[in-house]
Amino acid sequence: MPSAASLKRAAEATVDQFRLSGMYGEIRIGNDGRILLARVSETGSLDTPGRVPDAEWPSIARDDASRIFAMGQSLRGVSKSLWFPAEQQRVSVVVAGSTDLLEDTLASFRRFLAELALAGLLLAVAGGYWLAARTLGPIAALTDQVQRMAARPPGGGPHRVDLANEEDELGRLGGMFNVLLAKIDSAADHMRTFLADAAHEMKTPVAIVRTEAELSLVSGRSSDELRQALSSIAAESERLSHLVRDLTLLAEGQALEHPVQRRLVDLEELVRDVVHSLRLPAAEKGIHVSVEAAERTEYKGDERLLRQVITNLLENAIKFSPSGSRIEIGVSEQRGGYELEILDRAGTLAPEERTRIFDRFYRTPSARDAAATGSGLGLAIVQWAVRLHGGDVRVEPRTPTGNRFVVRLPTPASAGERRESQKGVEVTI
Repeated sequence: MPSAASLKRAAEATVDQFRLSGMYGEIRIGNDGRILLARVSETGSLDTPGRVPDAEWPSIARDDASRIFAMGQSLRGVSKSLWFPAEQQRVSVVVAGSTDLLEDTLASFRRFLAELALAGLLLAVAGGYWLAARTLGPIAALTDQVQRMAARPPGGGPHRVDLANEEDELGRLGGMFNVLLAKIDSAADHMRTFLADAAHEMKTPVAIVRTEAELSLVSGRSSDELRQALSSIAAESERLSHLVRDLTLLAEGQALEHPVQRRLVDLEELVRDVVHSLRLPAAEKGIHVSVEAAERTEYKGDERLLRQVITNLLENAIKFSPSGSRIEIGVSEQRGGYELEILDRAGTLAPEERTRIFDRFYRTPSARDAAATGSGLGLAIVQWAVRLHGGDVRVEPRTPTGNRFVVRLPTPASAGERRESQKGVEVTI
């Protein structure tokens, strides 16, 4: 067993290694760590009081694990107890060092992070302001354009927003605005045209009724003159009544919101019923109307509108067909629906007339020259009613003379698919 003096010299030699590095070191012996072997501190003297209180050494000597603890401001220590079986006792060691350099480094690092965060915040604010100005600028310009358009009087020309870039999100949104504005302008133009045409058509019969009524009030008129005036008033009143009826029917479908009351309708029976109701005007001109229908002609549609379609087409054929001619009506079953055709012997419509024949208030030059009665709304109503059923109507020339009006009525399922494929397509009546 080494002597206490040799242990002391060994301990002093060990802690002497800490003196040059400015570290604190202390070695004690004994199961309770009460015997000081060596200590090195700022003065390097054993007489210097230890930084670890004497009361702490028993717990350090009995603890086999290493411990880290604070020994004062900016000083951290590590303790370790070793058991020597040959000497049957323990040697306890405490080593401590200053943390000033580490704390200075951490403080510098914290300042760097704070400065970096401040710089990042300023950069984010500047970038956000720039981005907001870049993003909100076009929106503000778009808002100004819309406000100027809203301040314009109705009918002040087409409305459209100018777009700097049509490819970005705002440009696509502006493009949709332009589409919507174009539809609104189109609807407004149709409404103005509709009102102007209606006023023009009503002006003549109203003027005639007023003139005849004022002349009837003049004294000295004979009974025949009064009867003739009343007859003229009755005729113009009937014309006004038909015009108002047609206008009311078209007004119901101006926004295509007319409800279609679908019920099972026998098209052949409906056609024969209409032919029977128009037998007198046909007989006055000696016109023969024939009907040819398929075996199965049951269709699910709005009977009132379908009757109006057939009536208007047949009235039109009777009105313009020459006396003693023949009108043929056919009802055939086609794939996905039915086809109704009316063949007349009237004057063949020119290509330009065929493209406008279904416009409101349009009358062909031959109809105007012949002073044929009518408001010019009958075929417009036909087109509107057929489109409500999801179908279409067209007119084709016949040889050597005449016209073929064809109405295609799809089944409700086919009509639904057709309307689905035509979503977003404006329908003008």
